[in-house]
Amino acid sequence: MIKLSDYLDYLNSEIIQARKAADENAVLVAKEYAKHSYLKYFKVPRYAMRTVKMDIPVKITDIDADSKYNFKYEPEVFLKDVNNKIIESNKTKDLKISLLEEKDLKNKDFQTLFKSLENKDQKYVKNFTTEIKKVDLSPQIKSLNLKVFKPQAEENEEANDALAKILSESISSRYNLVNSKLNNIYIDPNTGSSDDKDKLIINLHVEMEEEAIRIVTFTDKDGKEIEEITFD
Repeated sequence: MIKLSDYLDYLNSEIIQARKAADENAVLVAKEYAKHSYLKYFKVPRYAMRTVKMDIPVKITDIDADSKYNFKYEPEVFLKDVNNKIIESNKTKDLKISLLEEKDLKNKDFQTLFKSLENKDQKYVKNFTTEIKKVDLSPQIKSLNLKVFKPQAEENEEANDALAKILSESISSRYNLVNSKLNNIYIDPNTGSSDDKDKLIINLHVEMEEEAIRIVTFTDKDGKEIEEITFD
């Protein structure tokens, strides 16, 4: 896994080295022509790469970005979302989680949670999913009265886990992406693996045109040495 910028820098360096080797070889040939009794009257052949075009498939392995989110808490929308998920979870997992009421969301634990989430608005984070997983929902779940008698401890644990997941998903859906700042893209040039079927493969169209520079050193009237760079 390497940075895309490092990979492009590597390609550029390789092309420059290839051009340098071609020019060095042209100089050697020119010296041979100069020594030859007949060839010295001919132009020295020189191979030049005016433009280099490449189409390179690469695999995206990771994206390093900072994203800024906004948490918008709407009690009615949040309550409806949570309860719909509870109904679905009870149906598919054969649980008996009680639906939440407005008063449940007004208790101290939930109000503290929503306030803390709103206070973290407009801050850049590396991974939104990781940040959501950091939210501790145990006080809120403990404060809820499920109103259902569960004789087996494992049933209580399963219901609590399901409710924690529901609350986490509903909280996640209350976030909107405000801004995203891309830092680095990491790639893998090897795209021939059988494991790459589900990977994001992009095709880099790289075109590098020759632009020569010359560095000339001269001495001005005051005897000061000056270095000048000119572009051809």
